[in-house]
Amino acid sequence: MKFFKLLAFVLFSVSAFSQSASTHVYSSGKDSKVTYKNSDGFNSFNIEIRGTIEVTDDDKDIKSISSDGYLEITKTSFGSRRTIKITAEDKVVKREYFEGRTAVNYEPEGRKWLAEILPEVVRTTTIAAESRVNRFYAKGGTQGVLSEIDQMKSDYIKSHYANLLMKKPVQEKDYSLIISKVSERMSSDHYLSQFLENNLSKFLQNKEATQALFTATNRLGSDHYKTQVIKEALRDQSATIENVKIILASSSRMGSDHYKTEVLTSLMRQSNLTDPIMTEIISSSKSINSDHYRTEILTKALDRKLSPESYQQAVEAVKEINSDHYITQVIKEMLRNPIDEQSLTNLLSVTSSIESDHYRTEVLTSLLKKQDLKEEQFKKLVEYCDSMGSDHYKSQTLRTAMGTSNMTDGKMIAIIKAASDIHSDHYMTEVLTQAAPYVRSGSNEVKDAYRSAARKINSETYYGRAMRAMDN
Repeated sequence: MKFFKLLAFVLFSVSAFSQSASTHVYSSGKDSKVTYKNSDGFNSFNIEIRGTIEVTDDDKDIKSISSDGYLEITKTSFGSRRTIKITAEDKVVKREYFEGRTAVNYEPEGRKWLAEILPEVVRTTTIAAESRVNRFYAKGGTQGVLSEIDQMKSDYIKSHYANLLMKKPVQEKDYSLIISKVSERMSSDHYLSQFLENNLSKFLQNKEATQALFTATNRLGSDHYKTQVIKEALRDQSATIENVKIILASSSRMGSDHYKTEVLTSLMRQSNLTDPIMTEIISSSKSINSDHYRTEILTKALDRKLSPESYQQAVEAVKEINSDHYITQVIKEMLRNPIDEQSLTNLLSVTSSIESDHYRTEVLTSLLKKQDLKEEQFKKLVEYCDSMGSDHYKSQTLRTAMGTSNMTDGKMIAIIKAASDIHSDHYMTEVLTQAAPYVRSGSNEVKDAYRSAARKINSETYYGRAMRAMDN
């Protein structure tokens, strides 16, 4: 019975350090000391480390310690405390063992307790980490170290060992394996992102590792850390279409529009962006809920020379914007350069969704001034103008339309008919009198449309002004 009680106590003691709900690591830059404090409510550990320490191959004893080295392990359990202190004196390892405050001979109880507790301690601290990595790498290569990392519970320790592994002469072909295995075993975004960033220069050396790197960002729950890794990787790496798709998939899982925008903006800073990549980036902007951030992405994309396919994606993305202000901002940016006929037709349809007469007028007048509209497109634009409620903005747009080149009878009739729907005699007369010079030399159909519109003017004064304009 005593044996089983002792066995249970030993097992509980060994596991307590790793299974605790509260572990804290402190580092003192003054004397390069690291302290681990751990408590689960029943047991507490306090471990202090300084210098370089090596353990035996079975992890049960201290093999060597540097002259400035120091190791102290204290465990308190149900009020009883045991401590081991290990230092170096004249290149000889000195060991001290205490029960409570009483010094007890190290042999045999101190050695026995250290052998029981040290294997778990080395897996939950950085004690002898470098020498242990050297040992596992010498025996089993990359897989040997990864197998040991798999036995660890703390992401801090996993990260430390993984970074030490990357200092070994690891073959490039193993980089993707390391990224995959380490990212699968870490839950901490902080330590995983830190590990990825620390080794970017190596991970970006081959296609498989780069792809594994970007895939690993999908495991990061924090938008901040995910963005940080992707941005750093893109600083020195030209993105392939495969990697862009991975990055976009990663960004699509972000909840923050701010960080999504940072990732997409970083992608668009790449100098080698192909048209398929730009199409993917523009299309992904649809997942951004904020009109402000979506507009930011689209305007940056429009700074580049886009193919008709990419341009059409931009038009589709504009349709998802709710704010009239931002719709107008993007469309005006799109109109800086000539647009192909199909994209122009599609863009025209977007203007019908602009509810504000002020912003719709801005877009329609920009279209008239900067694009060469076919007759059907011109008539469609006039139709969208006619549906506005403000006579002021309606007349302003129609008068701009009359100032465009290549005016035809069909275009003029469309303008005059839209003018006839203006309620204000003042604004209707403004449009008709500006149209009069063309009407005088136009076809009978144009003249009939003009007279029909003029008859809708209620004021005798304005009606007379409109008719005299045509006669003059």
